Amino acid sequence: MANKQQVQNCIQQCVQAANTLRAAANNVPDSAVRDMLTQGAHHIEQCVRGCEQVMQMA
Repeated sequence: MANKQQVQNCIQQCVQAANTLRAAANNVPDSAVRDMLTQGAHHIEQCVRGCEQVMQMA
């Protein structure tokens, strides 16, 4: 299994990806596309929360 630092690095990368998606969504005029980007960011954030929970249990 990956060590805690590797998991923490992955979490940070995912947080950055979610922030990038949200920033991109703010610049998209098509509301359907903007919504999909925002949903993608939200999904990544849910995954991050799951990883953080696992980190606390380990």
